[in-house]
Amino acid sequence: MSTQEAAALNLDASRQVGDTETIELSNGETEERANYKVAITNVPFLKGNDLDYANFLPIKYEQARKWVWLIFVPVVIFIVTAVSNGANLTDGLDGLATGTSSVIGVVLAIFAYVSGNAIAADYLNILHLPGSGELVIFAACLLGACLGFLWYNSYPAQVFMGDTGSLTLGGIIAAMAILLRKELLLPLLCGIFMMETLSVMLQVSYFKYTKRKYGEGKRIFLMSPLHHHYQKKGMPETKIVARFWIIGILLAVATILTLKIR
Repeated sequence: MSTQEAAALNLDASRQVGDTETIELSNGETEERANYKVAITNVPFLKGNDLDYANFLPIKYEQARKWVWLIFVPVVIFIVTAVSNGANLTDGLDGLATGTSSVIGVVLAIFAYVSGNAIAADYLNILHLPGSGELVIFAACLLGACLGFLWYNSYPAQVFMGDTGSLTLGGIIAAMAILLRKELLLPLLCGIFMMETLSVMLQVSYFKYTKRKYGEGKRIFLMSPLHHHYQKKGMPETKIVARFWIIGILLAVATILTLKIR
C-alpha cells in the first residue's frame, strides 16, 4: 500500500471517529491521526451510528471530554457486572454456559478482525481501531479454552466450571465488547445471558410482590433461572442445552448482520 493510500485510509478513519490528534513521528515530522481514546462507540441498526458519551454531559464538548469518565466508568461497571452475572446464572446445566460462550467468542473474533482492518471498517462504516486485530488471537484462545473444557463438560459432565470460571467468561466477553466499541450489541449477542438474568429478576420480584400483597408468594416460572424451568417441565437436559445453543447461534448471526442492516 502506498503512502497516499495509507493516508487516505487514515483520514477516513478519522472521519469515522470524529476526532483527530497530532502525532510526532520519529523523523521529527508531525501527522494528523485519529484519536481512538475518545469515548465513542457504534450504535447498531442506525446509519449515523457513532455515539459519543461526552454528549450526555450538559456542558461544552471540550469540557465534557475531560469529564466523560463520570459516565463511561459507571457504564463499564454496569456492563461487566451484568454480563458476568448473566454468564454465572447460565452455568446451570452441563455445557450450557461453555457452548454459549464459544459462539459469542467467534462473533467477537469477527468484530475484532473487521475493526482492525481499515478497508473493512470503512466499507462496513464502523470505527477503525488499529491494533484491535490482535484481539482475534485472544478470542481464538477463548474459543479454544471453551471447546477444550466443553469436551469434558458436555453431558454427563466430568468437570465443572463453578462461579470462578463463569464470572470470568462473562468479564472477558464484556471487556472485549467494550474494547471493540460494540458494547451496545451485548443485549443481542448475549441474549441467552440476558434471558437467564431477566427470568431470575422477574421471578424474585413477582414472588416478593405477591407475598406482600396476598400473604403468599407466587411464581412466574416453575424454577429460575430459565433453563431450570424447562427442566422442571420434564424436558431432557441435553435437549435444553441444544436448543439454547441453537438460539445462541441465531442471535450471533443476527449480531453479525447488524454490520449491514442499518
